[in-house]
Amino acid sequence: MNASLHQYRYREKADARIPNGVALNLLGWWPFIPWPKRMKHFIIGLAIALLVAAASPVLGDNSAPATAPTEIRFAFSKSMFIAVNENDAKAAVKVYVQSIGYQNGIFVNNAEILDGTNAIAKALENQQADLLVLTAEEFFALEHLGLEGPVLMSKVNGSFTEDYLLLSREDGPLRQLEDLKGCSLIVANDPRASLAALWLEVLCREHGLGPAHLALGKYTFAEKTTQVVLPVFFGKADACIVTRNGWEIMCELNPQLKKQLRVVAVSPTLVPVLTCFRHGFTEAFKQQIFKAVDLSATRPCFPQLMTLFKCDGLGHGPLAMLDGTRDFLSTYHQLCAVTNDAQASIAEPTVSQNTSEGKGR
Repeated sequence: MNASLHQYRYREKADARIPNGVALNLLGWWPFIPWPKRMKHFIIGLAIALLVAAASPVLGDNSAPATAPTEIRFAFSKSMFIAVNENDAKAAVKVYVQSIGYQNGIFVNNAEILDGTNAIAKALENQQADLLVLTAEEFFALEHLGLEGPVLMSKVNGSFTEDYLLLSREDGPLRQLEDLKGCSLIVANDPRASLAALWLEVLCREHGLGPAHLALGKYTFAEKTTQVVLPVFFGKADACIVTRNGWEIMCELNPQLKKQLRVVAVSPTLVPVLTCFRHGFTEAFKQQIFKAVDLSATRPCFPQLMTLFKCDGLGHGPLAMLDGTRDFLSTYHQLCAVTNDAQASIAEPTVSQNTSEGKGR
């Protein structure tokens, strides 16, 4: 049994018993830690201990920096956190980033959580955030304010990217994309699926259906893959959009899903979340950050950490790795603009005509 399947099975069993879980997202990681509330603080403490152990030097290692460490301010978009106590999340994140940074001459002053693009923009303007974890949509919306690469990304099944699947029942009403009209649909809602709703908008608008909320009969979100896929399997919803990784794990657990559900459409390959720099840092400083991240993978607890955070590992690459995601978002904005303009041109004559008739009377 592979590690991701083992972790998913354990998690699903826990989900059946525990209605409320804890979720974090670290450097674009999407962990899920389902524990009873009475154990929450114990688990957070255990997570912190593991994080410290993962980044701490082995016995007798004198690799701690002899000179004053470089200070860096770390910030997370609130989009990275779903159903989690922010204070607990900040504590775990802060201990981790401080620990791995210290071994490489980096001191992380804080780990802020910023709520929305306005808050992120303000932090950039005031130079209050140096290294930022955010969705790709947020990155491109704020890139002009001085966000830059290279970027850090998480790996799931060895890949930095995600693609999304539109699923329906083999015997359901959705046979082609035009059939989305009036359908009930559930969309995955987690950071790795942060572009799924935008892809749905592209599908609807490219096929002449207009905005998704007007085209669909019912349009909802769910955080757990089971809550996204199983309603379609049992005929409670017409279709769903899920990450390929989530779908493949569910099919390993229940091969009947692949027999009963069909893939109607597949999204472009996208980078959903990333970690980037504020403008103004030298290449040497960025490499220092990457070295700290790479070092964390050599620690004994790294495999446990990756399981804890539902992630295979971390990596970094040039900004060009986001080109496909940039093109997708450009298409999305163009389609939205065209659709909105078309709706406005239809509505305006009606208003004008009614106004003229009113004056004539």
